[in-house]
Amino acid sequence: MRATRRGDVASAFLPFAEYAAVPAEKLPNITKIDSPCGLSLDLFLGPLGVPGLTAYSSLHKIGKPKKGETIFVSSAAGAVGQGVGQIAKREGLTVIGSVGSDEKLDFILSELGCFDAGFNYKKEKPVEALKRLAPQGLDIYYENVGGEHLEAALEHMNIRGRIVVSGMIEGYNKPMEERYGVRNLLEFFAKRLTMAGFLVGDEVFGPAYAEDHGRDVQKWTADGSFRPKLPITRGIENAPEGLLEIFQGKNFGKAVLKIKE
Repeated sequence: MRATRRGDVASAFLPFAEYAAVPAEKLPNITKIDSPCGLSLDLFLGPLGVPGLTAYSSLHKIGKPKKGETIFVSSAAGAVGQGVGQIAKREGLTVIGSVGSDEKLDFILSELGCFDAGFNYKKEKPVEALKRLAPQGLDIYYENVGGEHLEAALEHMNIRGRIVVSGMIEGYNKPMEERYGVRNLLEFFAKRLTMAGFLVGDEVFGPAYAEDHGRDVQKWTADGSFRPKLPITRGIENAPEGLLEIFQGKNFGKAVLKIKE
């Protein structure tokens, strides 16, 4: 941890609490927050924090985006999905997203301004939506959901496409026997696809891209070209409700708990 003074702001993986005692051996994992652009602190939990670094590092390391390609982002209104969509658009890609409500669809298409097309998967099956929205096929699929989304993406992937696996929330709270069984895995060798998972803490991801991510995303956020949306739960007594909303699919972006005003 860099030298700090009383009153400095830092980020770390700690409990929901007004105060936290931190063992000395954990100090290297605490990051002092510097905001030369004077940005709001909540942004350092979203686009300038782990979700933003996740999007930035994995899209570049695994996705290897090239101008003119097409990317499909599942859970496009989520913390990572928002970031992936906006970074991909800056790279010159056609960006398609899936969301779970009409409100979220309007958000990614109208407010974010980086998604060229999108669909509500609760109203239209992913396989049908991609047939309609991506007749040219997909070069990159950014996976946050799993299940039918992955199966549909595999069907529409172009030769030597890349699949970035950030999560598969569709199966997180289901026993193994209830999880969706993807049926078209033969597409991997037929289309020579690459699919890779990662953890942002891996040396070749977060640490390798942290400096570039911090510089670029602070600049883009400050000049208004990067437009994140974060839901804020106010009051530590409301923390369980805010956490539950993540798994109910109600959130736009990174869920933030503001312990007190």
